[in-house]
Amino acid sequence: MPKVLPGAYNTFIPNARSSGNLFVDFSRNINDFACLRYCQPVPVQQTVGLWYQMGLDERARLTDNDAAKFLWADGTPRPNNQNSDEYFEEKSYRCERRSYTSTLGKMASEQAAWDELDRRCRMLAQQAMTVRTNAIVSRMTTSSEYPSDHVADLSVTGVIPGVTGNWAASTSARLAIRRTLNHIKNTITLATRAAVNSDDLVMVMSPDTAEQIAVSQEIVELLKQNIGGLKYLRADEEFPKDSYGLPPRLYNTEVIIEKTVKVTSQKGLLSQSAQYVLPVGTVVVCHKPEALEGVEGGRSFSTCSIHIYRDDDLTVETDEVRWDRLTNVAVTDNFDVNMSAPITGFLLQNVC
Repeated sequence: MPKVLPGAYNTFIPNARSSGNLFVDFSRNINDFACLRYCQPVPVQQTVGLWYQMGLDERARLTDNDAAKFLWADGTPRPNNQNSDEYFEEKSYRCERRSYTSTLGKMASEQAAWDELDRRCRMLAQQAMTVRTNAIVSRMTTSSEYPSDHVADLSVTGVIPGVTGNWAASTSARLAIRRTLNHIKNTITLATRAAVNSDDLVMVMSPDTAEQIAVSQEIVELLKQNIGGLKYLRADEEFPKDSYGLPPRLYNTEVIIEKTVKVTSQKGLLSQSAQYVLPVGTVVVCHKPEALEGVEGGRSFSTCSIHIYRDDDLTVETDEVRWDRLTNVAVTDNFDVNMSAPITGFLLQNVC
């Protein structure tokens, strides 16, 4: 270092006190992940187990001759129908354990101007939740997981009756969004034999999809004619600020923005690429979980469920190695994602 004269910038050792120990960190709260709102977590006691998918036809069966067979005249034995039971299908889950780890040196931890151990834990927890969300979205956006009539590619003309073009290009005359959602509700109502109410359905999309749909002429006109339009523009309490221009409920269907981001580049590359886990142009309509947490052995209409082994539900552990003066940090997760009731969901592709 060359010799210099004393000045305003070189007579002290720079430190973080002058900024008030400003600490810029972008770790995301795991409770902010939207997957908890459209995929029901089910704690399980064992890593491998069974669950059952019950049939629906018999409870709604009414053929031309059925009305007479239920009649019971006085003075006669009660009718005994031996063919009134229902089929069921046995399904299985297999939880797979995942470990997210980091190692912290003692001097780095002791001399840090912030709580480095806490920062590492939050970083690993977010990584674990990102993997969870990606697994859920991957399962829910696989067309083979649904019945064939529960998947629609809007780039194909006439795939949904009355719908021409995609949602981004919809107008108040075409009403592609409204027609599509009505078709989906009717399809799910028929498939579930009216066991699922359309009020319990949610619509999941990425921010870039929501951004394009929000500026469609159909949505713009809808908001212009709504008496709450001003509140919407001001983003008042009943209009969430992270809806990217869409109302919180669209045609009586709750809108959920899945904004989880994944970095797809290897560490160390000069340029890092990031994208949303839910692809642009893909919308999933599914049944909203009846409860925040499912009950093992209980009944559920949730389109997708995530079975989580009870002892490894984002468990945070630390292990101090005194001899090496190191602290190992780990977050353990153990789960399996299953489409528990695919007939309560609908997959839309190329909506924009």
